[in-house]
Amino acid sequence: MNKKTNTAYLSQFSPDMKIFELVEISPSLLSIFSRLNIRLPFGDISVAEMCEREGHSVELFLMLASMHTDTSFRPQKEHLRAEMLTEVIEYLRASHRYYAEHMLPHTSAHLEKILQHCANLFKSALRRFYDEYTDYIVTHFEEEERNIFSIIDNCTTENYSEQVCTLFDMPHADIDDRSNDIASLIFKNLPEEAPTTLRCTMLEHIYALRDDLRRHSNVEMYLLRPLIETYLNSKR
Repeated sequence: MNKKTNTAYLSQFSPDMKIFELVEISPSLLSIFSRLNIRLPFGDISVAEMCEREGHSVELFLMLASMHTDTSFRPQKEHLRAEMLTEVIEYLRASHRYYAEHMLPHTSAHLEKILQHCANLFKSALRRFYDEYTDYIVTHFEEEERNIFSIIDNCTTENYSEQVCTLFDMPHADIDDRSNDIASLIFKNLPEEAPTTLRCTMLEHIYALRDDLRRHSNVEMYLLRPLIETYLNSKR
């Protein structure tokens, strides 16, 4: 994917492009609108006009769109501003709610349909493995809310930087490993008795969940963390 090396966002994005042009590049970008609580419809407005209407930073919105579209994209530090921090935290909190209230239950519902075609022993094992996976993810989110976001909200202490950087060592890689494990387990063990459409839909959901969690982790590591450093530097 073609990128400028010293820009705030991917080269195919611009503040002047129409919203429908943005979504045509990657329809999955619609999930960003819901997490930023952006109102529909868009009509024929541009990205800049939408951000002005909704009170969002144009540059930050396009950074998030770039990270969502290309998982190798990394925002340049010189484009980060301290005032972006609050907006990113709200985006991540909304993402946590989206996973817990929609994506995880939706995937679980499809898994339940698959399990109806499984032998009882395997059904129990697969359900337990998936439930442990979702419990781990939700617990991870709760720990972030409690240990990172709440600290940022009440940032006053001298040891804040060291404290938050330590918390960022929380196991994002472990979530990716577990996501790969559950995807592999389901892929290799889907019962032949289940309809092909049902099996394919289940795989689509589990891989979409895995990929979205990867994007989420990237935002935390490569946008939130440097934004915290930018915010701290602005206070010194």
